[in-house]
Amino acid sequence: MSRLTTYAIKEVSSSFLYLSILLTGILWMGQGLRHIDLLTTENVSFFAYISYVILLLPKILLLTIPISSFLSVLLNINRLRNDSELIILWASGKSDREILMRPIILIAIVLFLLLMILSIYVTPYSLNEIRYKIIDIRQSGIHTSILKEKKFISPVDTLTIFLQERSGNNINGLLIHDLKDKKKPQTYIAQKGEFINKNDSKILRLFNGNIQIYEKTTSKISEIAFETYDLDLMPYNKEEDKHIYADELLTYQIINNLKQKKIKFFSKYEKRQFAELHSRFINPLYIFCFSLFPLLILKFSKRPDENLILPTAFICIMAFVVQIIQITLSNILIENNMIIILSYLTPIIITLLIIVSLFLENIKMQYLKNV
Repeated sequence: MSRLTTYAIKEVSSSFLYLSILLTGILWMGQGLRHIDLLTTENVSFFAYISYVILLLPKILLLTIPISSFLSVLLNINRLRNDSELIILWASGKSDREILMRPIILIAIVLFLLLMILSIYVTPYSLNEIRYKIIDIRQSGIHTSILKEKKFISPVDTLTIFLQERSGNNINGLLIHDLKDKKKPQTYIAQKGEFINKNDSKILRLFNGNIQIYEKTTSKISEIAFETYDLDLMPYNKEEDKHIYADELLTYQIINNLKQKKIKFFSKYEKRQFAELHSRFINPLYIFCFSLFPLLILKFSKRPDENLILPTAFICIMAFVVQIIQITLSNILIENNMIIILSYLTPIIITLLIIVSLFLENIKMQYLKNV
């Protein structure tokens, strides 16, 4: 490996690391703040929250790595041009391939392997873990932190709670309407109450009140007075949807589910699994497109006084169009699994077109010399 290739790899890699850390950090922080409400619940510790947020990282990296690769190459080309390094290298007889193409392809190969690992193994595992963490959190009973003073709060469809005053876990003035048994709706009225965590259970202890039970079959109301009554909040948990989405399935699980099945007989859920499985292999291929796209600017930058605003804008628009194509094909693949070959060929063809366009001028010159 020449010194020039090593120098280019070092410069592009350092820019890529900086941009990927910056973009990933911004998106990761945004996702973390979206889920900060988990810390306000009594059954989620700070450690559990951090582990949950860390699991969001692989999915974010799949988005930021291609963007960071595109921007790092674009910025380095601009820097080399402004510092007149490109002009010097061209004057010394160096070709575009020797200056940047070879090192960028090497970097793209490394990033491709990284994206494949993230896409096939790490991201499905993290999404699967997130799924089960959410189920555990939402099925652990009512989160008492959402109960506010002088407001009717319905943490679940079968329960409505009104608190007159609250100080920590101590409450004054309670009204609770319970529809868990639709044939016998119950209303609890108490002067005081207290939230208690006991043996991994959540209990609302009521003091000095009564329970009104309405018998729908007989249209009668019965009333029971109490000095102390423990209302277990655990049965009022949200029933989380147990359906696992295709992107939450591990790769080997999808392969086993689709084994020995023909595409034309796939169910709707199996079509989604098929599209998800192949998207995990297809999407990393686009890293070559995004890494090589900025090199097209070299075709417009043979002189230091040339304005590159329009070429840069054009390259950015083209990269955006490729991103739209990638997303569109992924969505169409869900409904029409027969376009699977087109989905694989698209990033390969785009990459080949970029390479051919980069060498087009050199090919012309070589042809004219031979003639």
